[in-house]
Amino acid sequence: MLFKTRQQPPPVIFSNHALPVLLGVLFLLFPSDAFATVLTSDTTWSGEVSLDQDVLVPAGVTLTITPGTRVRVSPAESTKTDPEFLSSLTEITVRGTLIAEGKHKANITFSLAAAARPSWAGIIIDGGRAVLRACAISDAETAISVVHGSLSLAGSSLSRNHYGLLVQGADSSARVEATRIEENDYGVLLLNGAAIDARGTSIRGNRKKDRYAAATAAKPRPEPDYTARAAAPDKSRIYQDDALLGTTVWRGRIEVTGIIRVPENSRLIIIPGTVVEFTRKDTNRDGIGENGLLIQGVLVAKGTREAPIIFRSGEKRRNRGDWDSINIMNSDKSRNLIEHCQIEDAYRGLHFHFSHVFISDAVVRNNYRGIQFQESDVEIRRSVFYGNKSALQARDSDIQFLDNVVSRNHTGMNLLRNSITVRDSVITDNEQEGLRVREGLPIVERNLLDGNRHGLMISDAVYGSFSRNVITRNMESGISLRNTDSIEISGNAVQENGLNGINLQDSSASIQGNLISDNGERGIGVQSFQGIITGNNILKNGLYNLGIDGAADVRAPMNWWGEEDIRRTIFDREDDPSKGSALYEPRPESPVLFPWPLKTVHRNAVWRGRVALPEHVVIRPGARLVVSPGTEVLFSRGSGLTVKGRIVALGEMNAMILFAAAEGKGAGEWDEILLDHAPGSAFSNCIFRNATWALHSHFTDLKVDQSVFMNNYGGMRFTSGPIDVRRSYFGGNDIGIRAYRGTAAFSENAITGNRVGIFVREKGGGLTILKNNLFDNRDYNIRMGDFNNEDVNARDNWWGAADPQTTIYDARVEPGIGTVEYLPFAGTPLAIELPDGVPDLGRMKVD
Repeated sequence: MLFKTRQQPPPVIFSNHALPVLLGVLFLLFPSDAFATVLTSDTTWSGEVSLDQDVLVPAGVTLTITPGTRVRVSPAESTKTDPEFLSSLTEITVRGTLIAEGKHKANITFSLAAAARPSWAGIIIDGGRAVLRACAISDAETAISVVHGSLSLAGSSLSRNHYGLLVQGADSSARVEATRIEENDYGVLLLNGAAIDARGTSIRGNRKKDRYAAATAAKPRPEPDYTARAAAPDKSRIYQDDALLGTTVWRGRIEVTGIIRVPENSRLIIIPGTVVEFTRKDTNRDGIGENGLLIQGVLVAKGTREAPIIFRSGEKRRNRGDWDSINIMNSDKSRNLIEHCQIEDAYRGLHFHFSHVFISDAVVRNNYRGIQFQESDVEIRRSVFYGNKSALQARDSDIQFLDNVVSRNHTGMNLLRNSITVRDSVITDNEQEGLRVREGLPIVERNLLDGNRHGLMISDAVYGSFSRNVITRNMESGISLRNTDSIEISGNAVQENGLNGINLQDSSASIQGNLISDNGERGIGVQSFQGIITGNNILKNGLYNLGIDGAADVRAPMNWWGEEDIRRTIFDREDDPSKGSALYEPRPESPVLFPWPLKTVHRNAVWRGRVALPEHVVIRPGARLVVSPGTEVLFSRGSGLTVKGRIVALGEMNAMILFAAAEGKGAGEWDEILLDHAPGSAFSNCIFRNATWALHSHFTDLKVDQSVFMNNYGGMRFTSGPIDVRRSYFGGNDIGIRAYRGTAAFSENAITGNRVGIFVREKGGGLTILKNNLFDNRDYNIRMGDFNNEDVNARDNWWGAADPQTTIYDARVEPGIGTVEYLPFAGTPLAIELPDGVPDLGRMKVD
């Protein structure tokens, strides 16, 4: 197998040492990434076991640990891991079965070797099964992790770990009896629908939290699959171990039963629509296939959307790891091209060193690792990574990662010492971190990181710009900084993350111009921090907007903390004399203007304070935007909002929501709020000013209450419905309301001072206009359109001092266009409760 080493371990002692691999010369250039032990048969541990490398118990294999065994782990945090493992720390990964049954006075212990630091990963049950009795596990990042597997734990102790027990996924099961989970940082974490059956178990005395449960409410998105588009050509060629010299062209259906090498100065060209299938060969019985490609020359695999290229397992039942990889080694003289390809079922889908590679419009799925590379020049665009153990891992490379999707992997992206730009990408629903950055020169901007366990993790970095991202609903933390310096965190929306919006540990950074709100416990949690936090909106977080756990003071001037008592929203020296003080003076008198970072609301979002829309924003189907009371939404010229999901803007009488132009006071300064199949949307106590059309509704069940439409070209227009508008004011618009083939009820509104109050363009029979003050509109109170041939029910309204008929354009003026049925009508203004801020309407009741 190329560039991947395995060894059968001695029975007790496990240690790192290199093994021979195929193509020894290349091994000197490209050494194996990590060393690990894969058990290839049932194994028993007993006595003293020293562990200084990862151990994998694959499916079909059982590891048995006898009573009294002591497992001592030497930590070995590396810069990268073999793809089949899940942590950079030393781990025991169980995909088969682990039986560790100790006895009274002969328990089994798992701990670090003497005084060793940092910790080890722990026992990870990854789709496998573990039975643990009378075991003591300590010094781990997570003592036991259950990821889509099963655990039976009894009579044991999990203590002095960062996390005691993690169970992830509704398909995981964990039965815990008579066990102590104490003295960890966190006791039990249940993520994404997981649950435990705990009996007679003590979960207490953990330093930060005893129990924590979190899940994302994301609806499954359609996952791309090129396979259905690919033809099923007849098998055109079968290759075994071979070298392709010169230029070779593949088309049709290619079967690979060995390792294909493309030497230096040779090219492999793959024609659109080709299917390349790799049979499974596993000579060392480690569970990983060995067949694949080794490109030392150039690979050109340019499929099309209509005729993609497929790389996959050739087995009847395809599994992750059936084949090795597309290895591209020392190929930097020309650009390797991989376009409109689907790569699946591999150990590493793409793996390259010292190479120049361009990838676009690819689907990378169901691999142990989607892409891994180092010392390379790489550009990846418009590609989708899903269903991999890890999506992408890279080091020491120049990378452009633009407009991609990384979703539903176990781990998202792990980057070390790269010069990288990550822009306009969607990183969601990964079971561990979405994006992890260590060292290097990163620029991370305009991305969505949502629904991961951790959103953005930055460590050991001395530079980095992380700006204009939306980092929301990650189950633990939104942003974590550890051991960093000269980091810029700016213009991000950090909201609704499970525990903390931002964690700061041993770091220096500039945190400026962010919206940090609605996080479960802390907006910003500080252990040790030397930078500045300024010009942010930090409000409405669960326990504290700012929580200081260290002894040093924290500079946090000119932030907006909301309307609450600031002392109650900050935890510092006033609460605990051993902590530092929050230096929050001076403070602004109003919220800081926050430009919304993205053109798309992919999931849920909350707008608070003063939110600017420099560009048009789209709320996708299934997403919900909540605009909180007192918020100002300010539109740049030509910008607007399209709602294909749902918008809920419920202001209050003393905290109305404003939708208005960022600059200018005339009509048409911004476009419109378009609701297109957006059921459940609602506006209450809102003010709409300066729009072309303030509200434009298509096929939407919409409610509008106690709102103000002033100084727009049009207040509201709609098709279909149903629409319900009550106790609102339409004034100073060219057209107050325009109806086209709609169903709507208007009651207790004031519609006045417009050129036309209500324009019924066509099919007005579905309108009910009752008990409104509909008066003093310059041309007409109601104007029937030339193509409207239906009558309109407009009874019991007050039409002003003039004869109502003189203010209406209908069939009485132009025969054949429909009649406004206005009898009976009110003789005096109706008493209606309108919101504050409307003009004086004389005898009308105005609150």
